[in-house]
Amino acid sequence: MENTHVPAWKRIAIKKQNNDATDDFSTEDPLNVTTHLSTGSLSRKEKKRIINKDPDLGKSKNKVTKTKKDKKKLKLSREERLQKKNVVLKDQLRYLLDFYKTKVSEDIPKSVLNLENVKMNYSHNVEDTDKEPQSLVVDVWKFAKSKQNWLIKHFFNIEEIPIEYDDILIEYFKDLKGKMKDDLIQKCLAQIKDWNVYTVAEEQKIKDMVEGNDNKKESKDEDKKGEDGDKLNDDPDKDGEDKDENKKEEQPEIVPPSKFVVSRSHKLLTRWAQFEDESIDKSSMELLNFSL
Repeated sequence: MENTHVPAWKRIAIKKQNNDATDDFSTEDPLNVTTHLSTGSLSRKEKKRIINKDPDLGKSKNKVTKTKKDKKKLKLSREERLQKKNVVLKDQLRYLLDFYKTKVSEDIPKSVLNLENVKMNYSHNVEDTDKEPQSLVVDVWKFAKSKQNWLIKHFFNIEEIPIEYDDILIEYFKDLKGKMKDDLIQKCLAQIKDWNVYTVAEEQKIKDMVEGNDNKKESKDEDKKGEDGDKLNDDPDKDGEDKDENKKEEQPEIVPPSKFVVSRSHKLLTRWAQFEDESIDKSSMELLNFSL
């Protein structure tokens, strides 16, 4: 009896027909696997899954990435962010309030207590403590380096640390020492210097405007004195000078420093100067034409 030889490709076709009819992949011919691998269009992971007969072979991974994209937070508008900030009390500000209540006075400034986020989230205010019975548990404030670094970083940011916290901030930083204190002194002095430079520039600008108007009136009067109505100052270079003057007038205005930031800087320097006269030059602390 002759043994008929069946080519591999034919056996694969027969097995494929049987598998399609029964949906049973347990008897899949290994030659079928090697045929897939020989195409070279599969990745390394896909080849490994084919050999190990991974049931998740045909599933795509795009669904996972889509769900991650769907979970991305939508960017809030500026009004919504401000509204959220007014409601949420940050840990760093709570840290300040706890410091003041523990180290300075139990009477937190009313300007701070009246803030919306403090009313909603800070329960250790004067009104609540008066109603509650005396407790044997004593609140202990603990220094946190990370929170102090945040306060130093945002010391000049009125949006992050509102002006109502000025008195509490001054009490907190009055005992600051080392390089952090030296850096903060220089930054505060820079704020005062910027204000004084701006004030002097504005005063000079007003003075130039007044003197410029007077000079224009005088020049017009001289022009009228010419014979037969002819002007005496018919200078061909006048047009160029007028253009230069117009360019000077069109220069952009200097943005003034924030008065609240300048005031906070001056308060802290004044507090430090009361105890260390040599470390801070009082003449550099003088503010020109400043009022809140």
